[in-house]
Amino acid sequence: MAKANVKTVEKAVEKVVNLPAGEKIERDGGEVTALDAASIRLVMQGWEIRKKIDELDAQLKSINAQLIEAHGAGASLVVHGVCRASIAEREAVKITNAERLKAVLGFRFTDLVKTEIAYKPEAKLIEMAADGDEPMAPSIRECLTVGKSASVTWRAEK
Repeated sequence: MAKANVKTVEKAVEKVVNLPAGEKIERDGGEVTALDAASIRLVMQGWEIRKKIDELDAQLKSINAQLIEAHGAGASLVVHGVCRASIAEREAVKITNAERLKAVLGFRFTDLVKTEIAYKPEAKLIEMAADGDEPMAPSIRECLTVGKSASVTWRAEK
């Protein structure tokens, strides 16, 4: 038994010796201390997992793009007993020229546009831009862009 314990200790020492150095840097004060072997191993394991997640995320984005192109939005792809991939499309209207839109709308700008860090059109403004009878519609449309995006949501299928 003593020989088995000696070999276990030797292997543990060998693993510690082969680990790269590591340090802990305190954000407040900048104090630097050496990392223990267990923490170094955990950081390295975490990094390996993070890299795998990034690789898998890239693969999933590619698969999602292929499914969107092949089947379009508004479809659910079901593999019975395994999973369901639901494809949805979103549309967003963004204000591209807020100053011009302010000039076009005048005092109505504040009630037709929600003001945050970015300008976002209210539903009524989008209606006005799409309304063929609205005299300001062409000028309003020049200040807006419409963007679309599609996504795939994954769920287990019973």
